[in-house]
Amino acid sequence: MRTEIKDNSIIISGVKCFDMARSSNCGQAFRWKSVNDGWFGVAGDKGVLITQKGETLTITPGTDADIGFWLNYLDLYRDYQAIENEVAEDSVLSPCLGYASGIHIFNQEPFETLISFIISANNNIKRITGIVERLCELAGSRKEGEIPFYTFPKPEAIAALSEQQLTAIGSGYRAPYIKKTAEMIAAGYDLEPLRKMDTAAARKELLQFPGVGPKVADCILLFSLGHTDAFPLDVWMKRAMRLMYFGGEEPCKKDMEQKIAQLGPNSGILQQYIFHYARENM
Repeated sequence: MRTEIKDNSIIISGVKCFDMARSSNCGQAFRWKSVNDGWFGVAGDKGVLITQKGETLTITPGTDADIGFWLNYLDLYRDYQAIENEVAEDSVLSPCLGYASGIHIFNQEPFETLISFIISANNNIKRITGIVERLCELAGSRKEGEIPFYTFPKPEAIAALSEQQLTAIGSGYRAPYIKKTAEMIAAGYDLEPLRKMDTAAARKELLQFPGVGPKVADCILLFSLGHTDAFPLDVWMKRAMRLMYFGGEEPCKKDMEQKIAQLGPNSGILQQYIFHYARENM
């Protein structure tokens, strides 16, 4: 890859095996929306438009100081081509590439991901996106620019909200979970050490937060804490795994766990391929 700054934009060329549209629209992040020929999104205190033409990404606005942030956020350091080459040689997984090739796992901010996926429980992407956006408008900071935006609120800002305020933006029964979780983080709980724990131990830590079950915990581990072996299992995924690996029969928990483990250290990335194949075909 090559990077340069031109006209207040970061130009990244030679980007292989990456599809911004698929990556933004796969359900892992809720602050990206299609705008004209690109995707406008917010990460941290940065609001940018990303356009893609073949193997070239243009990120606007952007400076030299932002290059490392976006290379990491978009997971451009990882060799996805090698992963997809292995998938292509797998007779069970290879059909998934036509539906998910180019999806990267975004490296999102952990607290934002924690709150966003508490909101995601028993919800759909459109509603989740709306609730997250209203939460940002309610308690985040407004940033001006060609496209104004709100940052994701700090833990203290969400903790200061009432349950009634959180209910009013559409969070429903999740309101007390959101408030209590924000209070726990604001009181000093640090999510960063979970990166260095093994996945099982990190999952156990996350399960202490109200509103976080095993599937939500694995989403947080995969989409923000670098655990590429975290494998979120929802109804779609359980059905897909049952049909693809167990002849349609319901496996016991141990057999499911063994099969996921056999997929290797990048099983969470493969989960995205399987999920989007299943969504279109099962």
